[in-house]
Amino acid sequence: MKYAFVTGAAGGLAGACVEEMMRRGGWTIFAADMNEEGLNTLREKCGDGIIPVVLDITSDESCEKAVELIKQTADHLDVVINAAGIHTMGSLVEGSPLKAIEKMIDINVLGMIRVNLYLFDLIDAAKGRIINFSSECGWEKPQPFNTHYAITKYAVEAYTMGLRRELNFIDIPVIKIQPGSFKTGMHGQANAGYLKLLETTTHYKDVLTVLSPLMKVALAHPNDKKYLVDTVMHAIYDKYPRTNYKCKNTWYLQAINPIPDKIIDFGYKKVVSIGYKVMKKMGKAE
Repeated sequence: MKYAFVTGAAGGLAGACVEEMMRRGGWTIFAADMNEEGLNTLREKCGDGIIPVVLDITSDESCEKAVELIKQTADHLDVVINAAGIHTMGSLVEGSPLKAIEKMIDINVLGMIRVNLYLFDLIDAAKGRIINFSSECGWEKPQPFNTHYAITKYAVEAYTMGLRRELNFIDIPVIKIQPGSFKTGMHGQANAGYLKLLETTTHYKDVLTVLSPLMKVALAHPNDKKYLVDTVMHAIYDKYPRTNYKCKNTWYLQAINPIPDKIIDFGYKKVVSIGYKVMKKMGKAE
């Protein structure tokens, strides 16, 4: 029997990965999340091979309790999948950016580090593998008003690369997943943050008015989660896994990424300037 630990398991993407692992068979999975109801639903769907773990990844005490729970069943972990995370959009100079960014770092970065730290002995016992969810936002140039999230994913990139090189000495693979846009609870979080900023901004009303329909189009066309599930299965089952798996990264963000920064900055201002004039003529802007 193989043992896995998956954070964010009550969410759509991590939950789909858990379901696929159970379909393939041979796993007992410790499904971790703050959402106990969601974990119980996952267990009802997948069976007794799912062991729910109500976990707050920002708490040392909660992680200690999770380790104790695991040890009641298993003496090792073959894979740990860090998929938990949150997202919001906002300004870096308006509102309360420090509070929002601090919360996101605590969950998206320190939460991941904490989980891997507390579970390390169990991973080491099986020479298992660690899979960390980053994002396309971890390697692409940050987009305006999405920098809160990008900061955390850039940090995840650095942490994962450093951890990989350290654990390489003791034959524990560390693998990074960089998903593009998939329909998750993060979409709702991003949209809520954007709408709040649009309502309260004193500097960016015209900018946000122009960018709003573009964001709606992006959020309205997420990728099918089957692609991410397939990517994660490769990270789990490949005998010689890659260090990094990209999955459905947004083509136009990839396309502009190599462009010099000054040209991108000019392009943003030009698009907003022209777009706002057009929207005013159409009566869609003040």
